[in-house]
Order: sequence, then C-alpha cells, then structure tokens
Amino acid sequence: MNKNIFRSVSLTVSLALLAAVPAAAQGTFHKFVTVGDSLIAGEESGCVVERFQGRSWVRLAATSLLQDDYQQPLIQELAATNPLTSYPCVGATFNGTSVVISFVSMVGPNLNATLPRPYDNLGFNGSPTIADFVDLTVTVPGSSDLDNIAAKVLRNFAGGPFYGMSAVDQANMLAPDLVAFWGGNNDALNAMGAGVAILGVTLTPVPAFAASFDEVMAGLATAGRTLVVFNVPDVSSIPYATTIPPIAVNPATRLPVVIDGHFVPLLGPGDAAFPCVAVAPDTGCPLPPGSLVTLPASSLLGQGIGVPRSLGGTGLPLPHGSFTPPATLDVGVVLYPDDVALIREATDGYNGAIASAVSTYGAIPIDANALLKQLQAEGYEIGGIKLTTTYVTGGLFSYDGVHPSAIGYGVIADAFIRTLNAAAGTSYPRPNFSEILFTPNVPDLPAGSLVDGGPWNYSIGMWQSLLSSSLSPRGMQVAMPQAPRLAPQVPRTVPEAAGRPTRTVADRHLEE
Repeated sequence: MNKNIFRSVSLTVSLALLAAVPAAAQGTFHKFVTVGDSLIAGEESGCVVERFQGRSWVRLAATSLLQDDYQQPLIQELAATNPLTSYPCVGATFNGTSVVISFVSMVGPNLNATLPRPYDNLGFNGSPTIADFVDLTVTVPGSSDLDNIAAKVLRNFAGGPFYGMSAVDQANMLAPDLVAFWGGNNDALNAMGAGVAILGVTLTPVPAFAASFDEVMAGLATAGRTLVVFNVPDVSSIPYATTIPPIAVNPATRLPVVIDGHFVPLLGPGDAAFPCVAVAPDTGCPLPPGSLVTLPASSLLGQGIGVPRSLGGTGLPLPHGSFTPPATLDVGVVLYPDDVALIREATDGYNGAIASAVSTYGAIPIDANALLKQLQAEGYEIGGIKLTTTYVTGGLFSYDGVHPSAIGYGVIADAFIRTLNAAAGTSYPRPNFSEILFTPNVPDLPAGSLVDGGPWNYSIGMWQSLLSSSLSPRGMQVAMPQAPRLAPQVPRTVPEAAGRPTRTVADRHLEE
C-alpha cells in the first residue's frame, strides 16, 4: 500500500453498471460495520429517515458485500405538521407554477429500537465532531440536538442497553472484520453553517483534531481487521457555498446585474480583515472578491437585504457570523476571504492528520476531497446522463445543498467498493445504478405548507433546521439574525452596460 498518497478514484463508468450482475467475491468479509457522521448515517435533504437510509452508500455497499443482516437504526418518516414537532426533511414540490423547495416531512421514532445488539451502521448526524466518536459515551436526550439524534443510534442514554459506550466501543462489540470510518466533516462544516470561521468555536484546531482522530483510529484498528477511512472534503466546494454568487443577480433570470460594465457586489458588514466603512444610503459594504454567500441568504436577498439601495434593495448588509463570549454564536450567511482561507487551511491540516493516521494504522484511504473536486469540475456521466453538483438540478446533491443525493451516495458506494477490491484483492460487485436511477425517491406523505424561500427557494426555516442537524449547540447558544420585515418594494429598472438589454430587479417580501 502506498502510505503517502490517497488512491485516486476514477469517475468513468460504463453502461454495464445499469445492469450489473453480482459476481462471487474472492475472499469474503463476514461482518461490515460503519462509524461516522451524517455521511455514514445517510442524511439527505436535512434529515435521516428510512427512505434515505435504504439508499445510502453504506446500504449499497453492504448489499455488494453480501451482508444480509446489516442493521441500521431505521427512522420513521412522518407527515410534516404546522408547527413542526420534529426535525424536518426538505424536498421539491410543485405549487402550480414552479418547483419550490419546502418542508415535506419530518423525522419520527426509531422503528427497531429494541435490536438487542448495536447497529451495524453507527453513523449519526447532529454535527458530531471527531472527538464525539470516542467521547460521547452517554447521550442525554433533551439536552441538545446532538444528544437527541445520537441517542436513537447509540442508545447509550441512562437506562439504555449501551449506556457508557461510545460509537467506537459499540463497533468493537460487534467484532467486525471490515470497518468503514468517515468522520471529521463537521469540524470544518460548522464554520460554513455559522457563516464565520473561528478556531476553537466553529472550527476545530488541527492539533486537537489530530489527537482525537488518532484516538478513533487506535480504537478501531485491531489485528485481522480491514479499516477503510475517508478524508474530509473541502466544504467550500458544496452547493451550500457555491450556489449564490457574491454579486447582485436578477431573481427572474438568475443573470448577474451589470452597471457600466461591472458586476454589482452584494453587501456585507465587514470583518477584521475587511473592515466596512459604509457609503450612504447603504449601511453595508460591497463584498470583496473571494467571499462566499451561503444558501440561507436566499430568503434575506428576497427581502432586499444585501442588495444596494441603487438596485431597489434595502442597503442593509447580509449578516456575517460572530462569537460573543462566553457562549453565544451569532450565525451569518457570508464568509469573507479570510474565513474561507482559514477553513481550507484547517481542512488541509485535518487531511494531513488523517493521512498520517492511515499510514500508522495500516488503513485503506479514500480521498473524498479529491472525489468532490473532480465531481465539481467534471460532473459524472452514467448511461448517457450528465450529473453535476449544481444545486437542485445537478442531481448529485440533495435539497439541503450539503449532503449527497441517492445518486451521489451511489457514486461514493462505487468508489468504496472499487477501492476495497483493489486493496484487499476481492471482487465484490459494484452498486446497481439502475435501481438508484429509476426508483422514485419521494415521500409517500402529504406535503407540508410551502415556504417561499427567496430566489433560490432556501428559507430561514430550512436554515434553522440545517443548523439543528449540522451545527452542534452543546454548551453554546446559537442566535439567528433578526431580519426586519419589509414591505414589498417597487421593482426598479437597472441601467446596464451599453449594448446589453435592460433588466428589471424586483425584491420580494418573504415569510421567514
């Protein structure tokens, strides 16, 4: 095994995958167990429910591995209530004139909570950071979103069957000969969700990450066991961070607004590296090149927030996250270039630590970071269908803009099986993409009330939901920005560069 580099993953796939026929494996793994965060749990569109779990990459891999008794904590999907009483799932609905992203269902109870042994899939969302896979030995439902969600998977609450046992402890209890681990994503993703990168608050310092990752590997790597480890993708490459440009866009055409031959930056409040001195009548300052605007800004932009007054907006800045000691995190939707650089620097540090641990413990690496970048650059073609990472329409990501779709998880499962076969000398069949592509993936439930989420249909409520499942609030108060409610503004014609058609920019008042 090459200990210095991760194996590259080819994205070329033939039509034969659409009718893949299982082949006999040369060498057989008897027990497959997975440990990690939401990407192991199979989260899609903001939630983990049975509909998604059955099409997650770990379920696909378990099928290829001929694991007939691979048990997941099956979570029931319920009809959305108004108001919601549980964590919601988002999806696309048709409101008669257009497709709208809205709440369509919500998370219910665990359907197999009485399984007398640990689950084979010990992945849980709720934003576990790398330390939680060894440190979270007791969950306390009601104390945090992480505890509420992890309790259904780990069942290590007071009186539960595995009280005092972490995810790593429970995996070892099952004595697997094949373990897949994918964790550490939230150590970077928390900064993206909060709209600010602060070491020790929204971003795990690299030395702390390395120490915790080594502890996880020491717990999972045992003699005679094959361990497959994923690294951390660049979270600035996911649709959550790449869909909305940092410039003004006509909401009707999604084309940039051009004045005197120049794009018009959106407005932010500035940060320490890019201080803001606003020019009246605006109270915000133009975002510098290299800034990222996250999907939740959609609702705020729909109210004219972040849009200059000259374009008919409010002139108010889109919020940037901040931390108020001792424990209040004010979240935002703008990341300045210094935030982005710090997140990428930390991610590189995490992946360096993962590569070192993989070498030390003799694990098989999968370079998820390179895979995501390749998908973003080239897309993925299967059966003549070109898939991309574009939000909603691309097909590889789900409606939360963070987690893969069923097809995206299929790509990951394929990478896992091919990497395992190459490293272990096995010949397990690759996933059946035909089932993924042609099986409907919609809830058999009445849709919840539609929420207008701005030009990109991403509402404040969806943001709050995502923060609940991907930003751990343990010991911290998370404060959402209080956007003013604004009367609808009169659409204003915006002059553009000579020779270009005049476009109309209209601002809309949206429900939060």
